[in-house]
Amino acid sequence: MTRTCPSCKSHNARRSAVRASEITFQHIFLSPYRCRECRARFWVISRHTYYLAGIVGIAMALGAVAWHLGSWLEAIGADEGAPETIAASRHAEATKLAELSKLAEGNDATAEYELAQMHGTGTGVPRSPKEELSWLQRSAGHGNVQAQYELGIALREGRGTIQDFDEARKWLQRAAEGGDGRAQYALGLMFRNGMGVPADSVKAYVWLNVAAAQGVPGAPSARDSVLGQLSPAELQEAQAEARRMSEIYIPKATPPVGSGSSAPARPPEGR
Repeated sequence: MTRTCPSCKSHNARRSAVRASEITFQHIFLSPYRCRECRARFWVISRHTYYLAGIVGIAMALGAVAWHLGSWLEAIGADEGAPETIAASRHAEATKLAELSKLAEGNDATAEYELAQMHGTGTGVPRSPKEELSWLQRSAGHGNVQAQYELGIALREGRGTIQDFDEARKWLQRAAEGGDGRAQYALGLMFRNGMGVPADSVKAYVWLNVAAAQGVPGAPSARDSVLGQLSPAELQEAQAEARRMSEIYIPKATPPVGSGSSAPARPPEGR
């Protein structure tokens, strides 16, 4: 805290009284002084300000200590319960793995798909993209639509396997015909862009239109981007085909139990 006169630079200054007209918010933080040499009156930071800053600093330091202490105690509590929690979690994962493996031995497509997910995330087993792909292939081959879609995307992107557009188209078409809107969208994009198949605006429009009818994000704008490439006759044909395919490839609501209705047989691959 300096008491140097700003006018004559003298250190010979003394505390001055606060006038009634000067009692404002600033006098809490500043104190008046008068230079004995030039009689100039000036303000310097009050010692009370330093006291206040010290108190605030101590309070913040104590708060930080309390916060870290609470976190430390919480961590200790978590660590004490962790072994039991971890053991229970591992037991549940091991039980699930054994059950799924037994079902997969009988070619259960759902179990095979769940095993693929476990190997992909490393849940209950070491993470292995190779095992994930292997179980996806088995599940897809046994008719699991989700597995067919994911396998098609993996082949299209070359993720964990060789990029193969022809195989990707095959699995995406199977999933699309199984009612998966994402696969219908992906298949429409392949026909629109000529990715692994001859570019076909009619087929692209049909699949994108069916995907849009299922509310797949991006499908309506992708469908509309193909409109300019279709003649009036082609558009009429494509819309008629989309109506027909929507009756086949858009899943219907599940009938009430005991209604006696059954799902129709899946039609052969192709448009």
